[in-house]
Amino acid sequence: MRRGILFAILLSCQVLAIAQVSSFSSPTRLSSRLNKVRIIGKNQDGYVVRFSGSEELIHVYDNDLKLAAARTLDFKSGDGNLQQILLNRTGASLLYLHGDKRQTQLMLQPVNSKFIEISKPVIIDTFADRRDLVDANLHYKLSIDQNYTLFYYPVFGDGMIRYMQMTCMDRTGSVLYKNYLTINRPERDMEYAKALVDNAGNGYLIFAAEKDAKDNVLGDEFYVIRIDKYNGKQSSYTVKCEKEIFGEPQFDLDNVNGTLIFCGFYDAKGDPADAAASGFFFLRYDAPDGVLKQSTYSPFPVNFMTLLTGRDATGMSNRLFTFNIRKMLLRLDGGAMIAAESVIRDKREVVTMSPSIMSTPYNTYRTIYTFAYNDIIAFSFKPDGSINWSNIMRKKQLSEDDDGFNSSFAFVNEKDKVHFLYLDEISASATLDSYDLTSSGTSERTSLFGQEEKDVFLIPRQGRQVAPNEVIIPSVKGGAFRLVRVQY
Repeated sequence: MRRGILFAILLSCQVLAIAQVSSFSSPTRLSSRLNKVRIIGKNQDGYVVRFSGSEELIHVYDNDLKLAAARTLDFKSGDGNLQQILLNRTGASLLYLHGDKRQTQLMLQPVNSKFIEISKPVIIDTFADRRDLVDANLHYKLSIDQNYTLFYYPVFGDGMIRYMQMTCMDRTGSVLYKNYLTINRPERDMEYAKALVDNAGNGYLIFAAEKDAKDNVLGDEFYVIRIDKYNGKQSSYTVKCEKEIFGEPQFDLDNVNGTLIFCGFYDAKGDPADAAASGFFFLRYDAPDGVLKQSTYSPFPVNFMTLLTGRDATGMSNRLFTFNIRKMLLRLDGGAMIAAESVIRDKREVVTMSPSIMSTPYNTYRTIYTFAYNDIIAFSFKPDGSINWSNIMRKKQLSEDDDGFNSSFAFVNEKDKVHFLYLDEISASATLDSYDLTSSGTSERTSLFGQEEKDVFLIPRQGRQVAPNEVIIPSVKGGAFRLVRVQY
């Protein structure tokens, strides 16, 4: 009997041990001309990584994380400014700019698995601006199924954004429509403009409505302009939060239920000098015509706030000052889950003594910028906007003068659970930990591996989920790059 119990325990431990598997590529020395890394994704060729700086370098790693191909993109005169890489089953399509002082063209270049050109490039769009201006202001959004790409570019005139040039193409590179949406707004009003494209190819532009400076009525309104895929016609409607919004609101298209989700934190006090989140709002609109289907405003639960802050939350301790929404996941039933992270950016002056040959040493001051990425909170909403559950996941990450480069988390959405992968401290000897949050709202923290023993220094926020059960996280340590894969 004891032997049977012992076997069961060992088997249980073994199952826990193989719940996730971590793999590592060999280190690759990076050129000083490269200062950015981005995980593009995965196709039949392998894992594709883009390095950029004063040159563009592409790495392709096979399933064993061995470097299968490396190519520096050599653009011809007048070409450059790589905008996007669209992966095909094998090979890819490069979107880059070509132009002069008078106009710029967005080009699509098909490449094979080695990222070598296989045909002539085609023109996707043309802009009446210099290439550097287009490079700074051209944005894009992919549909969830990645079959459509929506490009949007502001057309300026007299210090205003007169139009938004919007072009949608499909996976073959065929342009479905090109529209100029009338805006006539100052550039600052469009700072948080969002573009979305659904899985049918219909495009959406969302931006803040004009607010009268004398109007003290609380609430934030947004215009939604929709472009129909089949005829290119525009329609518009307004979505509105009845309370003052705290932080950046979230917008997303629910392709299953045909709705536009508008949610975020609200500030019941509404005082700009004392802004904080008091609760969350959850609004659902019919995506084609803007008919409001659900509207819910919920203050943070007292028991949740007491647990989070460690103070009695029946009074003024029921507001959040440092949390901002990082992720929103849509549920099949029309509900949603949001995850927010506490981020504090601060600075302090420190005294340093400077030696002097001619006189006594003197004091100087140096500014140190600090970055704290702390707890994660998650809420799940039912389709009617009520809270299904909430969860608090504790972490503390503190760093200096690095813009939080190795802080925050990588995110994996795996069927009935999600994973938040993060470093338990910001140092080369930190451990990669994971909070595993189930669809019922329970979470468990596990440690995956120590960075020191694997000779890596991870950049979790640049991690990318490339399959239903795996995430790729880049590592840069001592000028060497490594690819780290975690499989569930």
